[in-house]
Amino acid sequence: MTLTFHFHRRALLMSVGLGTAALFGATGSGMGAALGLRAPARLGGIDVERWGCQYQNIDLAEVARSPLDLIVLDPVVQGIPLTAAQTALLRRKPDGGRRLVLAYVSIGEAESYRDYWRADWREHPPPWLGPENPNWPGSFAVRFWHPAWYDRLLGPGETLDRVLEAGFDGVFLDRVDAYGDWPDQGIRAQEAMIALVKAVSDRGRQRHPGFLVVGQNAEPLLLSRIYLDAIDAVSKESLLYNLRGPGEANTEADVQWSLKYLRKAQAHGLPILAIEYADTYFLKMKCRFQLRKLGMTPFIGRKMLDTLPIY
Repeated sequence: MTLTFHFHRRALLMSVGLGTAALFGATGSGMGAALGLRAPARLGGIDVERWGCQYQNIDLAEVARSPLDLIVLDPVVQGIPLTAAQTALLRRKPDGGRRLVLAYVSIGEAESYRDYWRADWREHPPPWLGPENPNWPGSFAVRFWHPAWYDRLLGPGETLDRVLEAGFDGVFLDRVDAYGDWPDQGIRAQEAMIALVKAVSDRGRQRHPGFLVVGQNAEPLLLSRIYLDAIDAVSKESLLYNLRGPGEANTEADVQWSLKYLRKAQAHGLPILAIEYADTYFLKMKCRFQLRKLGMTPFIGRKMLDTLPIY
């Protein structure tokens, strides 16, 4: 009975591996690539293979116990900013190795749950505040080129200073693609976003040599050498699925549109950290293998990013 069980278990594992290779058209020496046997991303001198993001329900002890090589966290946990002592504990893995800890920063939107938010802004918005995002209640477009928004991010004691003082290894910049919220600005909005990312990068690296900047999405900016030099990695969200509905595959045109820009980043030596949202085991496995074949480092998570990434 025991021998039979082990035989069937081994046969099942082999069939899964062979089936996966067939799924991606891999045979012989190509099978290793299809199974994702690629070198991990190199970021900040650390090999990053297992990574992810968590912005809600954060348990710091659970994060510290995890095998993650990189974790992106909201810098405020349960209403209290993380301290340098807490971040130092998160930067050490259980095996003694080093973990990168990045702070989530929305560079192109304001959020009504942040401590800078004022209750009267909905009725009397400051000049830099735009309309509410209909897909994410509580998030508001910002005129990110406005001096007051620069001060909010880069002023003394503001967002970036807090991140630096808390000992984070860098920032994970979301809504870099917010230039799309202002079509009347045309190419000027893209140029303004590049200038803002560069300002964040310059200040961070000046204060802390080796400070890391990861820019999410905003693929057209990858045509700019200034932008490429300002970041250390690209995070690409939903390359393969979910642009047209939950669990729905993106069109080939959608995928190729992004890839033509992402390949520019890869040619520049930047790693691509890819995020996909999937619920079923098969879809998670399929996403992981496809992204690794493209030379990217995948993270498959939940849309709300409210649980610790599991590997």
